[in-house]
Amino acid sequence: MRENRRPLGEVEGHIPALRRYARGLMDHDHPDSAACADDMVREVVERSRRHGHLAVFKNPRLWLYATLTTCNRARARKSPPEARPTGLTPAPGVRNSLAKVVLEDREALLLVVVEGFSYAQAASILGLSRLGVANRVARARQQLGGPLEATLGGQARRKPDLPPYLRLVK
Repeated sequence: MRENRRPLGEVEGHIPALRRYARGLMDHDHPDSAACADDMVREVVERSRRHGHLAVFKNPRLWLYATLTTCNRARARKSPPEARPTGLTPAPGVRNSLAKVVLEDREALLLVVVEGFSYAQAASILGLSRLGVANRVARARQQLGGPLEATLGGQARRKPDLPPYLRLVK
C-alpha cells in the first residue's frame, strides 16, 4: 500500500517563518540551539508530509505552528530542569534577553509580536483562551522591559507622557 505523502510544496513557503519561530523558542546559551531548531522544523515538515494535505485544516499555517509548539514543549520536557530558562537572569542583547523569558510567555510573545498572529489565532495554536494569551504576552513584555532597558543603556525609546484621553490604545 502506497503511503500518502504530499510534496513539500504546500509547506515550503512556511519554512522560513517556522525556522524563525523555532529559533526564537530556543535557549541561545546552548551551543546547538540553531541545529535543534532546524531539527524541530524538519520534524514538523515530516509530520505534515505523513498527515496528507494541509487543505483539510481551516488554517494550515495554524496547524504548522501548533505542531512546532508541541514539538518544542516535548523537547523542553526532556531537557534537564537546570537547563531550562527561569526567566530571572537578564542577559545582554535582545536575543539573549528573549531566551531568558519563561518558555510559555515567550511562545505567546513570538506568535503575536513576531509572527503576526492575532490573539485568537495564538490562543488556538497554544490551546489557551485569548485572555490567557494576552496575559502571557504582557508578562513576556514585562520580563523583557528590564533587560532591554539595561541593554540599551537607558536610551530606550519612550512615548511622551500624554494625558489619558490622548494615549493610543492598540
